[in-house]
Amino acid sequence: MRPHSSLILAGLFLLIFPLSATAETQDGIRITADSIGYDKKDETYRASGNVRIEWNGAVLTSDGATLRNSDSQATATGNVLIEKGDDTLRAESVSLNLDSQLGEISNGNLFVKRGNFHLLGAEMQKTGENDYRIRKGYFTTCDSKVPSWKFSASELDVTREEYAVGKNAIFYIKDIPVLYLPYIVYPVATDRQSGFLIPRIGVSSLKGFYLEIPYYLVISPSQDATFFLDIQTKRGAGLGADYRYILPSGSKGELKPYLIYDTERDMMRGSLKATHQQIFSPTLFFRADLDMTIDRDFYRDFGEETGEYNKQYLESTAFLTKHWERNSLTTELKFYEDLYAASNGATLQKLPTITFTSFKQQVAGTPFFVSLDSNFTNFHRENGVKGQRLDIQPTLTYYTSPGGILEGSAWVGYRERIYNTYGGNSSNDLSEMGLPVVGASLSSTLTRVYEVNWGRLKKLKHTFIPQVGYSYMPLKNQDELPFFDYDDRLVAQNMISYSFTNYLTGKYLTEDNIPRYVDLAYFRISQGYEFSDTRRDVLAVVDEQRPFTDIRAEARINLMQWLFFNLDSRFNPYQLRFTTANVGLDATDKTGNSAGFSYHFSRDSVNYLQAALNISYVKPFIFHYVARYSLDNNRFLESVYALEYKQQCWGVNLSYHDRIDNKSFLVNFTLSGIGALGKVKAF
Repeated sequence: MRPHSSLILAGLFLLIFPLSATAETQDGIRITADSIGYDKKDETYRASGNVRIEWNGAVLTSDGATLRNSDSQATATGNVLIEKGDDTLRAESVSLNLDSQLGEISNGNLFVKRGNFHLLGAEMQKTGENDYRIRKGYFTTCDSKVPSWKFSASELDVTREEYAVGKNAIFYIKDIPVLYLPYIVYPVATDRQSGFLIPRIGVSSLKGFYLEIPYYLVISPSQDATFFLDIQTKRGAGLGADYRYILPSGSKGELKPYLIYDTERDMMRGSLKATHQQIFSPTLFFRADLDMTIDRDFYRDFGEETGEYNKQYLESTAFLTKHWERNSLTTELKFYEDLYAASNGATLQKLPTITFTSFKQQVAGTPFFVSLDSNFTNFHRENGVKGQRLDIQPTLTYYTSPGGILEGSAWVGYRERIYNTYGGNSSNDLSEMGLPVVGASLSSTLTRVYEVNWGRLKKLKHTFIPQVGYSYMPLKNQDELPFFDYDDRLVAQNMISYSFTNYLTGKYLTEDNIPRYVDLAYFRISQGYEFSDTRRDVLAVVDEQRPFTDIRAEARINLMQWLFFNLDSRFNPYQLRFTTANVGLDATDKTGNSAGFSYHFSRDSVNYLQAALNISYVKPFIFHYVARYSLDNNRFLESVYALEYKQQCWGVNLSYHDRIDNKSFLVNFTLSGIGALGKVKAF
């Protein structure tokens, strides 16, 4: 009885827990299921129960499936799931040719992980190698069953690496239709694709209500451009562009023109910004930066950013630099536009400045080195004195290291300036002046390493560099020379100076016990003593007949890795007050929260506070605040408030700018994935 009982139990076990069957076609398609049958007449595999079909890196699972061996035509029904890489397709049923990848899908849901792209349709057809056709479908980049937004279309044709074209499109927020479009085109490619971007909407006391409609154009793999229509109810309509390009050599550039017919002032206004970098060879480099406007008040009316709407000068430059092993030659053109002057006729231009530098070269194995600094400048302006200046300074330097712990140097040079001036009320004039330049310095570098073992901080290295220097240039009346810039009035020096520099470096060990070195603190204090009666500091106000210079203190500290302190100040030892002070404190964490506070002071010219705050504690809201407050006038110069609301697939940014002469409110929407949806072809 025992053998018969064992057979009965084995049969019952197979009925309750059937063993899975496996088959493989002549084309290498592998089928696994609870049961598999093969019909020789029509050469068809029929599988049911936990069906799994594997081919060319893709996997299909379903409740049931058939596969025709002759042409690899597969039909799957019930909980169909196709996976390839990170992309998936879910459907009620699928009829698909596994070789050509063509077929039909019922109630399909295609998900492409790159771009988080969802494409759903009651009827989906794969009509070509890269083509899909969807009827009664919609797309979104939201994951929820009721997406925050979606575009539906009665018919949607999708071509991989090109576009999706929809007819009778409706834009939904949740399930509420808010916008109808008879025709919609959007890019569905891994690379950049042309198309309209999301408009910007705002209101301003200077511009009125304004709407900016941008269009992004891909010209080639190395060129693109954004064109935009700028509609302002108070000022008219403008056109702008932002053209960018990269050249095969690694050179690159950007061109940003903007034009608007200002209806308030009844005139055409505009600006042009451009940059270009050209790398001819590793030793030959060209760069140009243009910043120009049609009218001098353009940025006051149309500038939006700090430092743009209140700028005094526009500067356009172009320079070409050639390097050799021991020499360098630069030719530079520099053009200024003084926006605060009545006209630009008296503004001095440097067209061009040619600079030749010969780096320090050792003299026949001795401790002496020779160098040369020289430049030629052509000064030009429409009204006033103009001319040329040749400035040459050869220098001989001696280096020594007494005792092996000190580093010393001494130098002597001669600075010669030659002028040719004309124009204005003066006649043509040739003049020159030469002055000797003498100096010396002595320093030492002292270091000490401390074992600390504070968590991952294992060691601290303190570097201390004391230095003393001396510089001399004789006092000589230079009033007979023309005055173009401060290089025409060299300051006599007979000064000894000192400085103490400190560096603090930390050695950390990562989780993998890999050492990581971090600069934790820097502090430098310096001062000079002038033996002559007159001195001048172009960076600070100087008191005559006072030999000691201001004490300068510089510091950068980030001991806590999240708290940063910066200081750059000058302190007058006679009046016991600061001449200049720039102090800043910044704190940040890894979750997007940050705060910054700084104070900027320069005697008789600058005195204001600046603060910045970013708060992201209350997800999904992010709050931004930036302000500048004048302590001289007791009023805010500028305040910017912004509230950003971020969801998984969309966001909105509300910002309010409050300036003395302009108040504006801006709304900016973002829909995740629009413009770069990633690959649509998954299978």
